[in-house]
Amino acid sequence: MAGKELTPEQQVYDIIIIGGGIVGAGLFREQALHGVKSLILEQADFNSQTSQGSSKMLHGGIRYLENMDFGLVFEALKEKNLWLKLTPHLTKEIPFHLPVYKESKWPVFFLRIGLFIYDLLSFFKNSPHKIFNKKQCLKRLHGLKQENLKGCGLYYDGVVDDAKLGLECIYDGLNNPNCNALNYKKVTNIQNVADKDYIVSYQDMLTGEQSTASSKFVIFATGPFTDQVMSDLNIPWQPVVLPSKGTHLWIKEDALPIKEAMVLQTKDGRIIFVIPQRNAILVGTTEIPLGKDEKILNIKPSAAEIQYLLTVLNEYFPNANVSEQHIISSFAAVRPLIRSRESSAKTSRHHKIFNPQNNMYVLVGGKYTTFRKMAEDLNKIIFKKMGIKHNPKLTLKTLKTTSIVTNPFNQKVSKEDIEQILKNEHVKTREDLLNRRLSLPNLKHLNDEEITEYIDSLDLKSIREPS
Repeated sequence: MAGKELTPEQQVYDIIIIGGGIVGAGLFREQALHGVKSLILEQADFNSQTSQGSSKMLHGGIRYLENMDFGLVFEALKEKNLWLKLTPHLTKEIPFHLPVYKESKWPVFFLRIGLFIYDLLSFFKNSPHKIFNKKQCLKRLHGLKQENLKGCGLYYDGVVDDAKLGLECIYDGLNNPNCNALNYKKVTNIQNVADKDYIVSYQDMLTGEQSTASSKFVIFATGPFTDQVMSDLNIPWQPVVLPSKGTHLWIKEDALPIKEAMVLQTKDGRIIFVIPQRNAILVGTTEIPLGKDEKILNIKPSAAEIQYLLTVLNEYFPNANVSEQHIISSFAAVRPLIRSRESSAKTSRHHKIFNPQNNMYVLVGGKYTTFRKMAEDLNKIIFKKMGIKHNPKLTLKTLKTTSIVTNPFNQKVSKEDIEQILKNEHVKTREDLLNRRLSLPNLKHLNDEEITEYIDSLDLKSIREPS
């Protein structure tokens, strides 16, 4: 299941994908299913960074309805319902409550129309929405602020283990013995040989070892890192990414008196999700423009962002007194929005395909939920040039290889499980094991002293910070 280091005879590929996040994983899986010899090179761990820094949701994007972006919502809802069907061990449909106050941006009548359209665009495959009055709303959401409350809407969307879905797409692709995926491999140079093939040089980020591989096509699926990567590799390129930083908090499950997810409208026009899951409550995201001097790699939440989220929670639940003492962990990530004249909150989440050089493509933008469709759109272009007929049904099939531990909160994690993960799931560092193979922000979330001691005893590398 794990990718293997390349021998000289294995270094020639049809396609090399630079970037092993969710989009790269989607590209890789579809190419492997079509019999294309593909290689992923990822400078960190697979599905780390932005791809595991989401709100853990598969959703249509209900807020995009106000921009009349029905096409994007339709596409995302279709993908959401597909993955709920294909990966029930990683995904689940849950109810979301959206309280409405006198001062809310979306009044009740607007919400009623919007939720109907949302269900309509799913061809009513979503569980049906409901509208509740103030009394009914307070009965469902204990401790909610009562002043100026008009009621609330209830609709359904999906939650997902965002890291594991990308990992399992890579595992599925690795069932094709001609395909490979390597993590901690940073591309250092790309040379085009007589406008025919590309020679890609890369360095192991943990050992420093240098290697090369060649291919007819090169794809960049580098998300928010795209502009920087293209600049570092001296590829002619005009910046296209509008990086938007989002911070999330994991708080203790008893910090708020709720059992079901909520969508909070903030005074400054943002949307904050509050989602009970994994024996905790996930809160986020902040969505702020990235500072000029902020590094995207391994980005951290700021004190101001953390305080912002706590303030929003206490405005909606005035008696909860949520504080930093309730925080189990926090994380931040950067979304690769496409540059526009509008603010990041209004920027469309449509993806774009660029073709800076012959047989070189850049796929950027989009939403986590639409990654399969993003990959399909680009692969159709490349397959046509390769003379391969695209079969849209292949990626609609269930994945053949699942993670060894699919949900550490609902199953007892054993030492044997961890040994199998280390053997088969391409773990290089402690963070790989903890954050993605076990989906744990830290060991406090697991609350298992025996497994905690065992993981701490393992001789695993730590991520080397970039120079």
